[in-house]
Amino acid sequence: MLNTRQQTEMRVMVVLGIVQQLLATRQSKLFSHLELTLSQFGVLNHFNHKPKQSLLVTELAEVMEMNQPGITKIVTVLLNKGLLDAETDKEDRRKRHLKITQKGLKTCGNIMTSLAPDISHCFASWNNDDLSQMHEHMEILMKWLDGHRDDIERG
Repeated sequence: MLNTRQQTEMRVMVVLGIVQQLLATRQSKLFSHLELTLSQFGVLNHFNHKPKQSLLVTELAEVMEMNQPGITKIVTVLLNKGLLDAETDKEDRRKRHLKITQKGLKTCGNIMTSLAPDISHCFASWNNDDLSQMHEHMEILMKWLDGHRDDIERG
């Protein structure tokens, strides 16, 4: 039998799962009218946070938690659109260092701007304190999950 805290923890995870599904459906609808898919935007947006950083496909696959063929397909589309640039490694010609282009930065910004009205719509009834608290708690959870990707507890 679960104690009160465990019941609350379980409910939080159930609600997060429901939120994840509802958000995925909403994002699919929003991205159906945009120039990139949600997955393509997710990869491009990863570079947007640190525009000077370059990553190898293997590093990108790891950080995005995707398989290498899937990432390679997305990267190919982004390269063809001129949103990412690839520089061949000087020591190992099989490796390519990926970096966001100015066009990629602009595209990322344009997509964020186009999403802003719906994001504001989602939080329109929230007061600033509630929104700030939610943000703070989500950052804590995100950092914990990021730092504990492989230490799964099983009963």
